[in-house]
Amino acid sequence: MKCRTRYAILSFAFLCAQQALSIEPPKPSTPEAPAPATPAPQPSVSATDQTAFYRRLQYSTHFVDLRDVSVPNEVLDALSQGHADTAVATLEAIAAKGNSSANIALVRVQHWCASGVRVGEDTQKQIAALPKDLAADRAARAAGVINARAAFMPEAMKSCRNASFNYQQIEARLRTAADGGDAASATELAQFTRDPARREALLKAAAAKNFAPALYAMANQHLMDVQRGQTTEDVASIRLQLKQAGRSSARARVDLANCMALGCDGHPADATTAQAFGVDAARDGEPVAFLSMPRMPWGYRLSRAELLAWQIFGDRLNEQGCFGDEYVGAAIAFSHTIHGLEREQDSAVLDQGRTMAEGLWKSNAERVMKERGCSGPQ
Repeated sequence: MKCRTRYAILSFAFLCAQQALSIEPPKPSTPEAPAPATPAPQPSVSATDQTAFYRRLQYSTHFVDLRDVSVPNEVLDALSQGHADTAVATLEAIAAKGNSSANIALVRVQHWCASGVRVGEDTQKQIAALPKDLAADRAARAAGVINARAAFMPEAMKSCRNASFNYQQIEARLRTAADGGDAASATELAQFTRDPARREALLKAAAAKNFAPALYAMANQHLMDVQRGQTTEDVASIRLQLKQAGRSSARARVDLANCMALGCDGHPADATTAQAFGVDAARDGEPVAFLSMPRMPWGYRLSRAELLAWQIFGDRLNEQGCFGDEYVGAAIAFSHTIHGLEREQDSAVLDQGRTMAEGLWKSNAERVMKERGCSGPQ
């Protein structure tokens, strides 16, 4: 589904209606009639073997998704190999002893199995669709990632089917913990509650404890309600909630920057103040910050050299695996943006941008890689 609003660079959660979810086994799907066979395009890219790198991408994906619940490294290692059944067995044993964090992790793994593990379209078609202006080495790596993903997903799907999710117990433990005042469980449960009043009550209870993810979720919901015309009340609170959430969430900071830059929360647009939040999110390696930077008013205030430096920094993080399973899309986006910034620029601007990028890397890369699990399996 594509969302068409003037806030197109805001996070997906801000723009697209949330579907009601539940903690339950996936429903069997009805097979679609096969489409008429068409000759597969022959890729002109010679793919390199990226099996090990793809494992790092998966590791980073799960590391970021589960870092707030502090799961054992063996769980991340299993998930990075597509062994959901092993990860679930480990988490279930811990959750059954009353560990609410492990139970939350089970919820997220279950939904990864339900929505994140899927077989994509034909790999040759994907590789042939890579932009022709992508550098040869980058195209070869992207093609290798596409091939590695195609090999990974069927095994991951099989493992997800074999995983022993105790759906009733997972949900019961989540509800018990939420009712007992656990802010993390209440926030997690709110995502899967169909009753809007119940969802709001859960989030308010967690937000009252200054739990950042709950504040962020409330800001998301409030902004979507405003955009849909469902409310005009207390619009200014969106900014406050995002600021509070942004103390511990880089994603919340970039959403705050984009919101402030557009004036989407009842305040006048303020790109100058917004820039500090957006740049800070990029410094912490938030992928959406790099995407927003060349397209949002707060990014326009950066010099050409500064903008180039940040994009080079983001590109290097992606090449380390820091943006997880979104590697191919990010590689293409960075390639196009950097090429556009370098076009028709004199050597002084280019040299300045590259020097600044090296400074950003030396100052921030080690910390970001640690915080996003970019070094791969430990």
